[in-house]
Formats: sequence, structure tokens, C-alpha cells
Amino acid sequence: MSSRFGPLEAVVAGPADGAAPTAVLLHGIGLGPWLWEPWVPFFTALGIRTVALRLPGHEPNAKNVGFAEVVAGVEAALDAVGGAPVLVGHSMGGLVAQVLATRRALAGIALVSPLPAGQVRVVPPRRAILGGVRLARAFVTGAPLTVAWELYRAVGLDVVDEPTARLLHARTVPWPNRLARDLALSRPFVDPAAVHVPVLVALGGRDGLVPWQSARLLGDLYEAVTWRYDDLGHMAPWEPGGARLGRDLAAWVANPSRPQVLESEGYGPAEGVGHALRRQRRGEEMKRRSAYGQKRSARGE
Repeated sequence: MSSRFGPLEAVVAGPADGAAPTAVLLHGIGLGPWLWEPWVPFFTALGIRTVALRLPGHEPNAKNVGFAEVVAGVEAALDAVGGAPVLVGHSMGGLVAQVLATRRALAGIALVSPLPAGQVRVVPPRRAILGGVRLARAFVTGAPLTVAWELYRAVGLDVVDEPTARLLHARTVPWPNRLARDLALSRPFVDPAAVHVPVLVALGGRDGLVPWQSARLLGDLYEAVTWRYDDLGHMAPWEPGGARLGRDLAAWVANPSRPQVLESEGYGPAEGVGHALRRQRRGEEMKRRSAYGQKRSARGE
């Protein structure tokens, strides 16, 4: 069911009872509420109401918005939603959720293949960097960034089969130029001490846009529950095997938890699971903030 919350359109599913827990779903840049379609039934089966927002800059004939305007639009929509929902953010939506967790009363934030806060360095795979060169002219001139099929297929839709990938690409929209610039050049820092709610970070080992090493460091930053699914990429809701993450995610949203140790899938004991070890590793990595440092940490060096 389509509805509006403040300035934003949303697709709503699940119980209409105001007492039901609510998950507000935030998509990534160039996407839309359709991203969450495969996972919505997992939420509603647990009695969770879902509100999948269409973020500012992603409407037909959208304005050229920046990141601050996206955050402001979501915050206005949350005023209309009411209560203390769980924010579930994918990619850029995950960064929006991190910022809002420092400002509002929430039940928790769940970050799926999230773009990290600014203090966590993100070095995309080489194929993403080379593909991004094709967007340089539009990036510089201020035009919306229309991401071609070939680039989406190489780095964002590389885990799904080609027919599904083409259908999803047809549903994407141009990236607002100012928003793309903000994400590339000035991601905001987030004070983890100001985030007082449970945090979940879920990442794919085959993610071609946000390397799993960066997403894991984000989990360390918030001392969060951190899950890695080695068979998944950046568009997990639509990928083979994505239903497993969708069910796990819905169960966590129904009962957000704050961990005391690293609760991850895919990490070996040599990487350390203790609270003190995580603090030490986080401090070392945040100080280095280099791709080489991230790679050494991933190997347990």
C-alpha cells in the first residue's frame, strides 16, 4: 500500500495496529522502495510493520539534493511515522541511519551492505573505480549520474542472474549529482558514543561496492552485532541465498540486541572475538585508515 509520511512517499505493509513494532526501510542511492520487496514478507510474518521510504532525490523529476537534504527528509518522515522504529538502511541508507541514530529515539539500526561513517576508509574494488571513470564528465558538470547497465552489472548486480539484473537495472533512477558528490568526497563522521541503540551490521563477502573489510570495521566502530554472508553481494534482497539474511534480519528487528562480543558468521577465531580485542583492533585501524591496513587486519596480522 502506498502512503505518504511527511514529505516522502512510502510503501507500507504489515499490521495497521499502532502497537506493532515498525521497521523504516531506507534504500541506497539510485534505488527505491522496491529494493525491499523480497524481504517484506519476512517482516510481516513476525508482526512487524514496514515503511519503505522513497528517499529525496529519487522521485520522478527529482531535485538535485545533497546528503543533508536526504537526512532532513527522512527525519521529517520519521516524525510522521511516530514512535521509536528500527531503521533498516542499505548502502547509502545505512549511512543515513547512522546519522539519525545520533539524533533520535530509535529501537535500533540495522545496516545492510552499509556505506560507513566518514572515519572508516572505503576503497572500492578496482572494477568499481574503473567503471566510475565513465561518470566523471557528468560528475564534474553537475548533471545527474545515469549509471549504465554495464557498470551496475559489474559491481552492484553481479551476483544475481542476468534476467533479474536487467529487470532491476530498469527500475533504477539517475543519481542526484550533489548526493553522489557528498558520498564520494565528504561522508559525515559519526560519533559512536552518541549512538545509544543496538546496531546490526550485515555484509556480503562478494560485495562489489562496499568491501566487507570496511563494513566489518564499521561493526567494530559501534561494537555491533556483525554478520558476514560469504555468498552474498551488494543487492542481497534479490540475490540467491538472500532469503537467509532476510529472515535473520527480520528476527533481529523483532528483538534488537546489543552484543558483548563479535557475533559474526565467516570470521575465524584468529581474528578475535573478545570485547577488548575489538577495541584494540578498532583503534589501530581507525588510526591507519588505509586500504593496506584494512587488508592486514582482514588477514589477522
